[in-house]
Amino acid sequence: MLRGLIQLVLLVIIVYLVYTLIRELPGGLNLGQLTGLFNLNQLNLSYPVISPPNNYLPQNQVMAYTLSLINNDRAAYGLANVSYTNFSSAQQHSESMLENHYFSHWDIYGMKPYMRYTLLGGNGSVDENVAYIYNSSGVNVLGALKQMEYNMMYNDQQCCNNGHRDNILTPQHNYISIGVAYNRTTIYLTEDFIDNYIGWADGTPSYGNGAVMLRGNILPGYSLSAVEVSYDGPVMNMTRGQLDNTSSYGLGQTIAGIGHSSHGEVFYFQNITTVNATAYATQGQNFDVEFNIDSLIQKYGAGEYNLLVFLTNSTSNPNYCYTDSAGVQHCSSFIASTYTIFINQSGQSYAPQNV
Repeated sequence: MLRGLIQLVLLVIIVYLVYTLIRELPGGLNLGQLTGLFNLNQLNLSYPVISPPNNYLPQNQVMAYTLSLINNDRAAYGLANVSYTNFSSAQQHSESMLENHYFSHWDIYGMKPYMRYTLLGGNGSVDENVAYIYNSSGVNVLGALKQMEYNMMYNDQQCCNNGHRDNILTPQHNYISIGVAYNRTTIYLTEDFIDNYIGWADGTPSYGNGAVMLRGNILPGYSLSAVEVSYDGPVMNMTRGQLDNTSSYGLGQTIAGIGHSSHGEVFYFQNITTVNATAYATQGQNFDVEFNIDSLIQKYGAGEYNLLVFLTNSTSNPNYCYTDSAGVQHCSSFIASTYTIFINQSGQSYAPQNV
């Protein structure tokens, strides 16, 4: 009987030690928070799930509070609210920064926001804000979120040329993915502003055997303006030091525009390569665009080829403008979709697993 009692005591001690060890893992995300966000195993993420810190707040409260801060700032400038989406890109990036102790728009695999966005299933466009606060005495979560949003709105000129502020106040943003990850002393905030104006059809955007297919329908009040291709060199793993030395990011080097004929006119690009479409049809809000990028892959080789789909806003709001490769300004147009195609050294497309 004594022997059985000793075995029971030892079992209790072992269970307690395992429980204590789990509780002491670095904090940031409650398992329950993953509902509706993403499946870690399905995406082959290498970032471990971490237990909540002692200053943990319910995820829905954190997200609702952050969304209210963003929409209050937009409302102050007469802009429409952005709607919250539980698309996983922002939360995944905040967790990556917390777990791997860095601060950047890039991640440890060298991926930029629009690349991660494509790999996670996004097919609109995304513009990212990131911020963090460290306090050795402990982080007040809601207070820190308010301070970070305020700094991006009103203290952004010196560090970032008001890039974060401009992103918050971009009129065409209509959705947002929010990511908040923290432990007792550090909190990271990611704001992924998303433009979602296109209903994609037939599994597009798609790429196969050199051919790109873009089919879908556009929200009323908007129409297809242009399609361009930009290029990034092959992604490479990045160290913490490299990541901490990064700053703002771009959409790569614009290398081509999709030329076509419409209503007796021929549309082509002057300062970049014109790739003639094999199909380019628009009818009402529907569009069908097809073209081949084999020639671009042969010229630039391995890397990331980003499809940029521009829409025109029929309201002619001067805030919707872009300048094309020829230096001509087109008002009422904006990038409504960024879709990244990953090409390896053999010239074949692939899907990176480390997102």
